[in-house]
Amino acid sequence: MGPRDKPEGDGFRRSTISVVLATVLAACATTPEVGWQARHAAGEALREAVRFAEEPLPDAWMEVEVTATPVPINDPDLEAGTGQLVFAGGVQITSGFNRLHGLSDIKFEDAERFYAVTDEGLLVRGRVELDAAGRLAGVGGVQVRPLVDPDGTPLIPKYLADAEGLALMPNGEVLVSFERLHRVWRYDRDGRWLGERVIPDFAFTENDGMEGIAWAAGDAFWAAGENGGLWWCEPEACAIHDDPPEATPTDADLRLTSLTQTIDGERWRYELSRSYNSTTNTNVIAIQRRESARCVYPCILGRWIPTTFTAPATVDNFEGIAAVRRPDGGVRLYILSDDNFNPRQRTLLLAFDVR
Repeated sequence: MGPRDKPEGDGFRRSTISVVLATVLAACATTPEVGWQARHAAGEALREAVRFAEEPLPDAWMEVEVTATPVPINDPDLEAGTGQLVFAGGVQITSGFNRLHGLSDIKFEDAERFYAVTDEGLLVRGRVELDAAGRLAGVGGVQVRPLVDPDGTPLIPKYLADAEGLALMPNGEVLVSFERLHRVWRYDRDGRWLGERVIPDFAFTENDGMEGIAWAAGDAFWAAGENGGLWWCEPEACAIHDDPPEATPTDADLRLTSLTQTIDGERWRYELSRSYNSTTNTNVIAIQRRESARCVYPCILGRWIPTTFTAPATVDNFEGIAAVRRPDGGVRLYILSDDNFNPRQRTLLLAFDVR
């Protein structure tokens, strides 16, 4: 979810939504409920229903052509590496495929191969391309497929398809967190639905749910709320690690959008946060490193002072972070932006090496 998550062409969209809603409501009135999505027909009708009025994608991977255009960081400190992070290349990703937007999280299988999710219910995979110096130079091999429900049906309405967090588990499972209808679902690496996971016993608001998830240890994962709060989730239950704040944060406050740790059990967890200044129409991005051990609540562990940057540095609606191990044993971070299907925003992938 981005602070500027407002579609373009409102008049056209409202008319399209009206037609879709009428169709959904008519179908609900005359068709017996069959399958998982049908049981949520009332929720579908309450949402804006379907962003795309076209046919669902096939339940299979399809190749997508993308263009990756190099972008600078426009921040001398990040370029020179005078702080905790040093910029290691960045690209803007564009495609003629009209659904490759709204990318909300990213995690890496290894140093090159990644998975991502979109908040319109797509699973994406591809690889990063590095230049001779090891800097991010491109993206290739991109494929997409729809996230499906327990019946194997692609998720369509925003209410059901709003994927925000992604975790790659060592056992081969892909965990996806959804907001609006809050849940964490399990998929295999080919996108087949496997089941669900226990989620925090917490009253997330509709569009402010589990914005970030990440593998923690063994079969456990971290779950972080957009409005604060961090939980350690095992198959049986989730335990509170950090309390949500008493006052609900606003867009102007730094709010966590993603978290990650390296799949080999790195002792640190990396967190991405963002705030939005409506007056200047720009974002502030913060990257923080925290000790990633489970501890006795309340937890106080070592952490960095966050690295922050904003315009004129290259910033946008960054919602995903991933960590990989570099050949020299160090850690590289990748952050990914959600363009909100807005032509004035960009899908950016930036790389930073941890000093």
